[in-house]
Amino acid sequence: MATTAIEVIDTAVKIGLGGLITLLGTIAVTKLNHGHENKKETNKRFYDALESVGANIEEMTHVSLRYWALIIEWARNNQQGFGLTEKRQEELERTKIDMFDQFKNLTVAESKLLLLDLDEPATLLREYGEFLKDLRRKYYDGKASLTEEDMELVREQLLVKREVLFKSLSESYKKGL
Repeated sequence: MATTAIEVIDTAVKIGLGGLITLLGTIAVTKLNHGHENKKETNKRFYDALESVGANIEEMTHVSLRYWALIIEWARNNQQGFGLTEKRQEELERTKIDMFDQFKNLTVAESKLLLLDLDEPATLLREYGEFLKDLRRKYYDGKASLTEEDMELVREQLLVKREVLFKSLSESYKKGL
């Protein structure tokens, strides 16, 4: 049986259309996968950034509470007429330096929040940083009028501000992008 030109053209058109359909399908699936991968990577970066912010805040909180503990110890000792032991005084001096250095972490955390357009947590973080700055300036060894009650009050305020800040971060985390 002889093959006619029409049969050859018919077969070529079928093969060409099959190839075109396969090509278009491949392009569509590739675009969808690429878009999905980009979205996944963007979400991962968002969540990683928020987790990094949380870690930075916790580092600062840890150093601040260590400072608080040493200052309240100083206040207790001061009320009894003596200061810190030499070892504890050295630890306090190191903690003061650590606290100063940790403010960089708060600045980095705030910049990440601003980049993510999370204004409320960024504002709360700035206020938290201001509170910690005031803690360092107003509650220090050598301040004769400092009492244990003052220190307990400032600790409660610190923990409340931290909780409010983390609730805001948690809401942002839950909402995602």
